[in-house]
Amino acid sequence: MITQKHRETCRIFSTGLACIASVLLAAAVSLSYAADVKPEGVAPSSGMALIPGGDFMMGSAKSKDTPSNETPRHEVNVSPFYIDRYEVTNEKFAAFLNAVKKDDFEKKRKTWVVIRNDIDNDPSTVWWPTEITLEKGVYKAVPDSGKYPVLSVSWYAADAYCRWAGKRLPTEAEWEKAARGGLDNKDYPWGDELPTAGIIFSRLWMNNFYPAPTEVTAGSYPNGFGLYDMAGNVAEWCSDWYDPDYYGRSPRNNPKGPEKGDQKVVRGGSWASDAKSVRAGFRSFSLPDAMNTGVGFRCAEDGPAK
Repeated sequence: MITQKHRETCRIFSTGLACIASVLLAAAVSLSYAADVKPEGVAPSSGMALIPGGDFMMGSAKSKDTPSNETPRHEVNVSPFYIDRYEVTNEKFAAFLNAVKKDDFEKKRKTWVVIRNDIDNDPSTVWWPTEITLEKGVYKAVPDSGKYPVLSVSWYAADAYCRWAGKRLPTEAEWEKAARGGLDNKDYPWGDELPTAGIIFSRLWMNNFYPAPTEVTAGSYPNGFGLYDMAGNVAEWCSDWYDPDYYGRSPRNNPKGPEKGDQKVVRGGSWASDAKSVRAGFRSFSLPDAMNTGVGFRCAEDGPAK
């Protein structure tokens, strides 16, 4: 049951933008459900782009306006990897929920994602849900919302989905290399121009009975690697624990973040961000059990062995 102690305001982005979503502070979530069912015969490149291995400059050049957690700018080498071209959608996440559910699944599901039924069953209607409903024991995307990105999902949910799909969450270094689309020394996945049409940021969402102002997955700007929505739409979970000073001691080859921490890395900015927060080098973070209305995810997978 959703109780008052679960309703707390939060901040999605380290710029201090007020988070519109609520946060569910839940107990640690096991991944036992994720191992129950896995799709078979899914090629690594199915719906994914192969990102070439090699060096790139990670982070941002130091200046009076650069957040300290984006410095020092440093050279990183990552191995080839696959990453989803699109953010995980409502219909795909609903299929995952149906595949892994058990008799007592609803209790666990409520630590993973906020759905429409959660606000329907709560008279205070304080939640900001994703566009998924539970009807007669079946999870379904709300009509006309299946291709939109799932949001209000915890890191545990994103990690469980990727494991179920035979994939994993991208590391922060992989995510940034993918987001840059082969463009080093640029602020955004498309260059240095400020976001304009097709890039979602600074939109208002005043009523949780309406969908969040995201765009359909295939409707946003593709970068040089053919990846969509690497800026705006929804921000995305990464696998790494967050440390604001990690860049100062990050290994050069395939960094995976600190061994432990309290917050997980969030990248990319969302519909609720300002222009600064959708830059390729911008770093954000959140509690892994937070279900923020501006945060979704995409999956990654190891690339071909040399």
